[in-house]
Amino acid sequence: MNTLTLLALATALAGCTCIHLASPNQRWRHTPLPAGPARGLGALLLAASWRGFAELMQATPATFTFATVLMLLFVLLPYVGALIAMRRAR
Repeated sequence: MNTLTLLALATALAGCTCIHLASPNQRWRHTPLPAGPARGLGALLLAASWRGFAELMQATPATFTFATVLMLLFVLLPYVGALIAMRRAR
């Protein structure tokens, strides 16, 4: 796998995590991150992720890949939070 692909995936994960942790309904932390800075940083990381995918392929496949990764991450992150909350309750 190309290094730029891994970097684009990692920045997408970091961006989605920042946005998720700014939500008041997240369960990873006891208090959410400050909404403005966390969402701003998340948006910048997601833009960098799309740019990384755009360097690897044309704009249309890059956008499709980026959207697919976002859908996967934004669905999985709340389940990770629920798993953390369950382990914390034990």
